Amino acid sequence: MTHVTQEKWSSGMAFLLAAIGSAVGLGNIYRFPYIVGQNGGGAFVLLYLGVVLFFGIPLIMTELTIGRRRQLPPIAAYGALAEGMKSRPFWKLIGFTNIMTPIGILGFYFVIAGWTLNYVYSMITGQLSNLVEGQTQTVFAEMMNSPVTLIFWMTLAVLITAFIISRGIKAGLEKAVNVLMPMLFFILVLLVIYSLFNGGIVETFKFMFYPDFSKITGETVLEATGQAFFSLSLGSATMMVYGSYLPKNESIPKLACGVAFADTFVALIAGFAVFPIIFTNGLDLDSGPNLVFVTLPVIFDQMPFGQVFGILFFMLLAFAAITSTISLFEPTVSTLEEKGICSRPVASLFAGIGLWCLAGLSALSMNVLSDVRLLTFTETVAGKNIMDLLEYMSANAMMLFNTLFAGIFIGWMMNRKDVLEEIGLGDSLLFKFWLTIIRFVVPVVVGYLIYAFFAGKLSS
Repeated sequence: MTHVTQEKWSSGMAFLLAAIGSAVGLGNIYRFPYIVGQNGGGAFVLLYLGVVLFFGIPLIMTELTIGRRRQLPPIAAYGALAEGMKSRPFWKLIGFTNIMTPIGILGFYFVIAGWTLNYVYSMITGQLSNLVEGQTQTVFAEMMNSPVTLIFWMTLAVLITAFIISRGIKAGLEKAVNVLMPMLFFILVLLVIYSLFNGGIVETFKFMFYPDFSKITGETVLEATGQAFFSLSLGSATMMVYGSYLPKNESIPKLACGVAFADTFVALIAGFAVFPIIFTNGLDLDSGPNLVFVTLPVIFDQMPFGQVFGILFFMLLAFAAITSTISLFEPTVSTLEEKGICSRPVASLFAGIGLWCLAGLSALSMNVLSDVRLLTFTETVAGKNIMDLLEYMSANAMMLFNTLFAGIFIGWMMNRKDVLEEIGLGDSLLFKFWLTIIRFVVPVVVGYLIYAFFAGKLSS
């Protein structure tokens, strides 16, 4: 099989924007405020920041190192780094699970990205104007019950993503994130400024930064850890693939810190865009997706310049969704291209068709296939439809599984000299601290997270 030479990022900043785009998704914009609301505010935020600092950054460094060392996507990277080991077939299998994970995530994420595109259109055309909450609930339910609507907008999300990926790293990925990420940050800042003039900022600040430690439970710790892992896209193959395009002169620790800090910044700022609206209007803190697609359109309609900022809000969601679908789409195309199976445009086409079919099943599971249950042998997943099952297995279990074995591989299996060269910290105390976390702490923490998830102690 012919291996092709992969493109590289034009600069560390290009990588940083793309990696931030991968990490910044719908999980930051509405899942983070929702999870914070469910878990008592400031104490949860403090725990979350600690997890990002002590686990998130080391694990991003781990995945970037595996990808960059041989500058190959996950299956080939694990295979090359495990050359000569008896366990090499197992590690290639781990590379394969890394590639399957973003495929599973896109199976439901494309559908949700379609929701955001639909709502941008509905806000622009005024279809959500002059409605009360009961009517917006009906609009949302009609969208969910319409196969044609869901498939149309999901298809648009697939086409946008496949087109960008087909153009390559510099002409596609880089150009897209150079436009989308500044726009995303700009819209987010505008929404925060808008919230400043509509009240609720003081309550938001107190809620997010005044910790009430009495609200910390074992489940709160698990939720903070799970949300940090989910938000940073750990275990989804993205960081490994993006790392494979990273020039050797770029610092992995600095870039890992940049990704983690930017992702966390967006999550916190999103709280200042959403929570003031919640507090000012007396809304439930933990109403999640229902808040975004049912309640907020009504609130925006009642506020000064509300339609304009409503459009901006759903554009923010759409941009966040598309930057994530781009990063999740890339591992499959990168693998097909690296193996010499086909060119990037053809790989994008084939991957797009396959993912369209999978996402189509997810969309249909919300209506005409709502009674279909693929797994009924275990009580944990017996009641889940296709879309819920994909989310449960790929965006939770498989991401944790991949993260666990990435830590084990780089901590215990990979050549220490190779690790030292890639990390670039020398045999310093900082390097030893990082290696200790990866070797001893990560397996215990992630292993327990996997147990907690399947035991039902961690929300999906």
